[in-house]
Amino acid sequence: MRSGNCYTFLQGYQIYVKGANSEDSRVWIELRRNEVFLEDAIVGVGDTFVYSNNSTEILNLTVETIYGGANGVLVKFSPVYQYLDPKLPMPQTPVNPPASSSDNNSSIPPVFENQAEGFDLPIFLLSIGAVFFDYWRFCGSI
Repeated sequence: MRSGNCYTFLQGYQIYVKGANSEDSRVWIELRRNEVFLEDAIVGVGDTFVYSNNSTEILNLTVETIYGGANGVLVKFSPVYQYLDPKLPMPQTPVNPPASSSDNNSSIPPVFENQAEGFDLPIFLLSIGAVFFDYWRFCGSI
């Protein structure tokens, strides 16, 4: 995630990267649900942020890496776990496969979309891999 951006999870939970410092390896994150503030924390690389609601763990994420660059700061969280809050309605955002003109098979179950809109994980992973490859190629030969 880029500093200043947010990621929306199921059931309306949103994690915001309010600020990050790659030199100190710390990031300020804020958790909201449907735009209502829930909790914030400043965590470092390797630290875990856990949000619980009435003793039920909802979100658990660890800061893996903070990248600083000319275009801002990127924060990588891994692993990230979200547990559904049983007190809230279950997410219902089915994404149906495109209908075929030859047949319409209604026995195919709907697929639930868990990825944030506008976030392309394969492109992100390829970009991170390219950064590590360039680092290894240029700095590893010294």
